[in-house]
Amino acid sequence: MHVGVGARRGVAADEVLALVRAAVAESGGTVAALATVEAKAAEPGLVGAARRLGVALHTFSARELSAVRVPGGGSAVVREAVGTPSVAEAAALLAAGPGAQLLVGKRKSAPPGGPSRATCAVASATGHHGTARARPSVIVVPSASGPVPARPRRCTAPQGDLVTTPPALLIAGHGDRDDGGAQALRALLDAVAERCPEVPVAAGSTGRAPSAPPLAEAVDDLAARGATEIVTVPLMPEGAARRGLAAELTAAAGRHAGLSFVRGQAPDGHPLLLGAWERQLDAALGGGGARRPRDRARTTVLLVGGGSGDPYANAEVARAARLLWEGRGLAGVETAFLSYAAPDVPAGLERCRVLGAAVPEPDAPGRIVVLPCFPLPGDEQERLQLQTEGWGAAHPESEVACAEPVGAAPEVADAVVARYREAARAEEEHRVAVR
Repeated sequence: MHVGVGARRGVAADEVLALVRAAVAESGGTVAALATVEAKAAEPGLVGAARRLGVALHTFSARELSAVRVPGGGSAVVREAVGTPSVAEAAALLAAGPGAQLLVGKRKSAPPGGPSRATCAVASATGHHGTARARPSVIVVPSASGPVPARPRRCTAPQGDLVTTPPALLIAGHGDRDDGGAQALRALLDAVAERCPEVPVAAGSTGRAPSAPPLAEAVDDLAARGATEIVTVPLMPEGAARRGLAAELTAAAGRHAGLSFVRGQAPDGHPLLLGAWERQLDAALGGGGARRPRDRARTTVLLVGGGSGDPYANAEVARAARLLWEGRGLAGVETAFLSYAAPDVPAGLERCRVLGAAVPEPDAPGRIVVLPCFPLPGDEQERLQLQTEGWGAAHPESEVACAEPVGAAPEVADAVVARYREAARAEEEHRVAVR
């Protein structure tokens, strides 16, 4: 059963779990996945409930959900709040796929001694509701006690799709003088492989990487393990590094007859990284007092992406900035990019300075924290640090700090797996459409 869930901010995971289990028991099935609107992707109660159930959390945009026909037409109040008249029922139907029907309509939670903060609906892929299936973001939420034996999660298509051989996964980094990036890449490879034991996984670097495995060797290893299709998830911004990646993949396709590549999106800007970014933010602020409301209220964050010629990829950074700002008590969160998109880092810092000037009290001057979206340390982080220091030297009245990349944090591994799933699913749906 695919369960659509809606929630108010701050809902407890226990409340969501009780509601979901009751609804699924009523339908006589088991939970295959949870699904919700993108605006709730980082809601702790939903993420926690998915983790304890041992399933993935799928998210859909408000526009995708609003296109789904639901009984009664949904709620005007919900539309005003999140941009779609239905969350629970529409998300359940989209997650279940073509031909889905509702088994349990919208239900509200009933916590003792308090208001309802969660809704859910249950659907399965039988019958027909007449809507095209949208492509969700897939948030992989490992259970606290490891994989769930009764319902192992695959890293290919969603449950219900018939995929016998999953494509391989290639994590592509950019080698540079920083050995920390190579170490983080190796640690990330181990974490991703642990999450996807049934998927051939390898990692390699382009460019000068004396301590990192070369990308060509990683591709050759996957081909030797029987891979005929490889999903590539890059960890470098666009530019010379991406062009080098394309050239190496072209050369690899020439070495291995029948080998094809599918380009995945970089994990930069994925909502799964919010927790890791917040830890880096606290570290840059000095840790101890970073969570005090008055301390955070005078802090403006500049979230910096690598930059892309794809406006949708840049928009993900803007979406992540909004999610980082909501509910964390910060003065504001602005965005900037290292290249290929505006604003650049100095312009972003100037905007933070202007916006933050009116926020703090006289005895508590404002400050700015520059937070990189890209996960691995290396040349990009060095460029960001130099730009931050240069701007700070020109504006000595402003307090500015540059946070470190998150490295091989568990959230990065989850985001890489999510990008792999998105690309593999899109490629499979394209094949079905062509057939």
